[in-house]
Amino acid sequence: MADGENLNGTAAEPKPAAAPDDKIRITLDKQVVAHGEKISELVFREPTGADIEAAGVPATIDFSVDPPRIAFNQREMSAMMVQLAGVPPSTIKNLSSQDWINAAWRLSRFFVPRLTI
Repeated sequence: MADGENLNGTAAEPKPAAAPDDKIRITLDKQVVAHGEKISELVFREPTGADIEAAGVPATIDFSVDPPRIAFNQREMSAMMVQLAGVPPSTIKNLSSQDWINAAWRLSRFFVPRLTI
């Protein structure tokens, strides 16, 4: 049996790539410029306490309504996106509204508590 073959001699299915990190990848609907190059994807790393000190907590949960509601502080979220993606503020400002909202929702998981019973 050769490398890359199953027991029956046919080509083996490729193994799924292991999750290499906790990065969030967002494929953009509309390209933007970052560092002088057009990009079609933003990659966000997991935030640290230092990021929260610098940009604030950009998402909160309002438990006074039923069901609870997640609210974004747009300026803090944009500042956090800059920090986590390592791009200039102009890159985030030039995102389409749909790309910005998609990124904000994907990043919100870092800023709301894990609720356990």
